Amino acid sequence: MKEENAREIIEGLYAGRRVFHGELHDHAATGGTSDGKYPLDVWRREMAELGMDFAAIIDHRQVRHMYLPEWEDGLFIGGSEPGTGITDSKAENKSLHYNMIFADSPPLEELLTEFAEFGFEGGPEGHFGYPTFTRERFCELIDTVKAKGGFFVHPHPKQVMVSDDPLDYWFRDETGIEVFYNEPESKYTAANYELWLQLLAAGKRVWACAGGDKHLHPGVEALTAIYSEERKNAAFIRHLRAGDFTCGGVGMRMCVGDVLMGGVAPFKDKALILAVGDFHRSLINASHEYRLDLFADEDIIVSREIPPYKTAYLALYDLDADRAYYRAEVTDVTRDLRIAIGNPIWNADKI
Repeated sequence: MKEENAREIIEGLYAGRRVFHGELHDHAATGGTSDGKYPLDVWRREMAELGMDFAAIIDHRQVRHMYLPEWEDGLFIGGSEPGTGITDSKAENKSLHYNMIFADSPPLEELLTEFAEFGFEGGPEGHFGYPTFTRERFCELIDTVKAKGGFFVHPHPKQVMVSDDPLDYWFRDETGIEVFYNEPESKYTAANYELWLQLLAAGKRVWACAGGDKHLHPGVEALTAIYSEERKNAAFIRHLRAGDFTCGGVGMRMCVGDVLMGGVAPFKDKALILAVGDFHRSLINASHEYRLDLFADEDIIVSREIPPYKTAYLALYDLDADRAYYRAEVTDVTRDLRIAIGNPIWNADKI
């Protein structure tokens, strides 16, 4: 397969989709119990100045932010970030936060009503509490988020829960775990990245996510890149739920056969095709060098310099059927900084 054929295949699979850069974990001043400091009209203006396409405003203990007149589908993604304690966890600190992200408010309100533990008061001004859960009940909650079309993320995992066992941080496959937290160079990101690698090594299929957790002005330090057919919440969340997105501000598209990033495919007699480009403008510096690394499990098997101004294509033939997954990363070599993580494609024969 020549590079032109690889380009044709990957562009065909992603036909009709373009890149969107945005944030998956933020808080604004929306009244009620919100703890953000700036209202949505400030976010709207400053997001445009920063080149941000979307931001997930997941205020605490309420749904009212999704009813405000400034709310706009495709610009603001909704949801909430509750906290809980897992009563039967073995962790030293059993507490954690969790992000439940939805395209609009009705499914979130349905969930809060169905789980009476929240004490949800109902309606746009309805507030709710933070109940504790057993691990089994918490997994039921995650299953319900997924069943109602939402996206579930364990945010800043190592910054709240305390445990030496990575499995204490895992509850369900096909959910997100926040790897980039605040910014890629933070000590929090380093701890979360190591946790994610441990979960991958344990055979868990969790997707690397990014979140700035902004409570003040918008920022581009922890972006997400999604290739979507349109600038609509439902489209964004459809790709998030499939794991077909990048943790970081570089666009990545990958396939094994017709299975896209985040999916599960047989590796035997298959080729992998990867396209990397669409750097967010905040990551581009003309004097910097950038490197693409392709991983098979924990091993880097391809490493090459890539330009930030155009798309780089890579094709790998005869995949190793003994590997559990393939994934890619982009590093700013000049800064010695990992700036993007593509989610894996897993081997169907190893699950």
